[in-house]
Amino acid sequence: MFSCKSLINFWDHFFFEEKSTDGIALFRIIWMGLIFIYFLLDLANIADFYGPHALLSLSTVKEQFPLIHANLFHLFNGSYEFTYLLMSVYGISLLFSIAGFYTRPAMVIALLCMTSLHQRNIWLLSSSEVLMRTITILLICSPCGHSLSVDSWLGKKHASFQRRHNWPVWALRLIQIQVCVVYLWTVWHKLKGETWFDGSAVYYATRLENMTNFSIPFVLDSIPLLRLATWGTLAIELALGILVWFKEFRRPVIIAGIIFHLGIEYIMSIPFFELYMIALLLNFFTPEEHAAFVVRLRSSVIDGIRGSTMGEGIKEKLIGAIRGQHETAN
Repeated sequence: MFSCKSLINFWDHFFFEEKSTDGIALFRIIWMGLIFIYFLLDLANIADFYGPHALLSLSTVKEQFPLIHANLFHLFNGSYEFTYLLMSVYGISLLFSIAGFYTRPAMVIALLCMTSLHQRNIWLLSSSEVLMRTITILLICSPCGHSLSVDSWLGKKHASFQRRHNWPVWALRLIQIQVCVVYLWTVWHKLKGETWFDGSAVYYATRLENMTNFSIPFVLDSIPLLRLATWGTLAIELALGILVWFKEFRRPVIIAGIIFHLGIEYIMSIPFFELYMIALLLNFFTPEEHAAFVVRLRSSVIDGIRGSTMGEGIKEKLIGAIRGQHETAN
């Protein structure tokens, strides 16, 4: 029987147990790194999407969305000078976020630039951009700069940068819950259509010529395999929304999810979304597993430095910095 006390204890343990910040810090690097790649690819679209002579004028955007938005374009005239300045600040803030230098302020600035660009032409957006903003907001609320960052390295020299290595996991839990909501909401909407019941949904999805990358003929031309892929998609997404919370199923479900998204990335042209979801699935490994991975990664980096052709003095300084950051964080 569940009592109020047991539910409160479960709630406190689930959201507020203190764990290592290595995992959320590693996710910060991966997540902001993916957004930085997105940013680099988006540089080619400045004139067409964001400049004063873009396909969608700024005046049209203001007419369609007259309410207040987190959009710096509304405060300025949207000139090329402002657009290039915004992109420059965005790129620098992303690099600061990846490195973990003034992590939270850098991520807040990156989020403001991101939302401004997204609101400049909302008809270009997809679920990828919505996910970018949502997860970045949750990361800002997390202690993702407390480890694997310039901030944590500076903590051994300056008291103002010192942060605890262990921290309540509530921000990580919110990210995990958000991921599960994505999968369960997707399954719910798919079950409203007939094609997911009769097994033909994958056939139609892979015949959209403007959304396909590569084909796997022996799978995509076989009716039995197409039906298996359709029903398998529902099963995997349902498992990623529910079974991923159970220790016994977590690792095989995550591996199945990664393979599932890699398959979609190979076949379908849905920019960045599959890569985002793979990165998000890594958050379901426990903080202890993340910490163990970081220890192995740190040891590998140190071994690589020792085996390099750099001078001994430089080697010792780099190794000392890596070890010093870990000791400070703890």
